[in-house]
Amino acid sequence: MFIEYVRIKMNKKKVLLSIVIALILVTFLLIQIDIIDLFNVLSSIPPSFIVLGFILYVLSYFFRALRFRILLDGEISIRDLFSIVCVHNMVNNILPARTGELSYVYLTRKLHNKKTGEVITTLLVARVFDFITVSLLFFISAFMIQNLPAIIMKAIWIIAVFLVLVVFMLISLIYFGEEFIYLVKRIVARFERNNRMINYAMRKGEEIVEFSGGLTKVVILRSFFVSFGMWITSYMVALVLITGMRLNLNIFEILICTSFLVFTTILPIQGILGLGSTEGAWSIAFLIFGISKEVAISASFGLHIISLCYLLILGFYGIKKLELGLNNHRVKV
Repeated sequence: MFIEYVRIKMNKKKVLLSIVIALILVTFLLIQIDIIDLFNVLSSIPPSFIVLGFILYVLSYFFRALRFRILLDGEISIRDLFSIVCVHNMVNNILPARTGELSYVYLTRKLHNKKTGEVITTLLVARVFDFITVSLLFFISAFMIQNLPAIIMKAIWIIAVFLVLVVFMLISLIYFGEEFIYLVKRIVARFERNNRMINYAMRKGEEIVEFSGGLTKVVILRSFFVSFGMWITSYMVALVLITGMRLNLNIFEILICTSFLVFTTILPIQGILGLGSTEGAWSIAFLIFGISKEVAISASFGLHIISLCYLLILGFYGIKKLELGLNNHRVKV
């Protein structure tokens, strides 16, 4: 089943380009450090921190499964959705440019006979909640950050204010739907009618209204709180591992660094296994907060290696569970 999906989605040219870019980025970063520093960073983390990080990582998957269950009106069990989430996240991180997103659609349709439109709706709404939650956490962290150079603080606050405006727009689209679209169109009509960027934003807004139109406000509210729990536990994974590495960062600085990484994964620039782009995002974020270049790069590789181990463990668990369930279904039929 997993091999079937990968065969469908893998584009040889895209994969080759992804591998080349990943190799260039990884090579560029590795030549900046002594490889021994990487081993020292990994060995410095107490095993108990790695175990705790994995427990929190599993908990974040539980929240992801719970959110999909809420969005699907409880029609699929958390146990089944947990397995789907395990495979979905692994595929999404293995394949380049976020092409693994549709693995959730593929698996839910194949195993539970859900309609494509319904499944895509839950995925897109979940991604909207992700953006809202991460943006709010970034804003809260930015408010608590101090003692950074003025130019960096200014950049962080510009990003934070922009994200708050986007979050306000998204919440308004979800809760007020067509009324909000109508109001925005009237305002836009007074200033500019043929601006491509505005027209594109309006189309996307209408899509969000369309996709979220079938959700009740109770479902939306429950999904938001579950999303918040999901991202809090995800951030705690980074907090535990970075604390284990003894990096000189406080909790809000770690939240900013983690948010920066999350925002880069939203963009379709991620290479195969996230190699290169993940380390680059972590390194830039660490450097902003005064971590030395060597430590920043070593820590970024260490975090990614541990995260990939978590990802693959749960991913292969999900594959085995889904294949077992599919085989049992065939036997009954």
